[in-house]
Amino acid sequence: MIIFKKYYIYIIVIIIGGLFFYDHLFLQKFKNSYKKEGLYTTGTIQEVKGYGRGTGFKFIYTFTLNGKRYKSNCDVGNLSYSVAEKKVNKEYLVIYLNSDVHNNRVYANVPIGDSLKTNAELKKWIEKDPLVKQKLDSIPGAGFFWENYF
Repeated sequence: MIIFKKYYIYIIVIIIGGLFFYDHLFLQKFKNSYKKEGLYTTGTIQEVKGYGRGTGFKFIYTFTLNGKRYKSNCDVGNLSYSVAEKKVNKEYLVIYLNSDVHNNRVYANVPIGDSLKTNAELKKWIEKDPLVKQKLDSIPGAGFFWENYF
């Protein structure tokens, strides 16, 4: 017990450092494996929410897989707030990892029509359109990994 009192600041620093390191690994896993392991679905942007001290904004979006609804977030990138807000309540491409559905991104620069719903339909559509394939390589930033799990 005395050890914890004496070294608590070091323990806290190690825990926080570990969380940030794991977050980095979470982001890298998506970047390194979305082409091989990524599956496609559609998601609806629900809102644009600010973070920090007004320094940035993120999309809050939902998507449904096998009857289960997931809620996630993703950075708006270089879009202004007014442009990002125009994307609310519209459907866009979502890529998630087959091994971890919580590791996902919404591609707000790839709008999806009503006719494309399944992974197979979306994959076929993406393979036919080189411009869309190119957009997938500009991976949107994600929030911290724990935001997508809880």
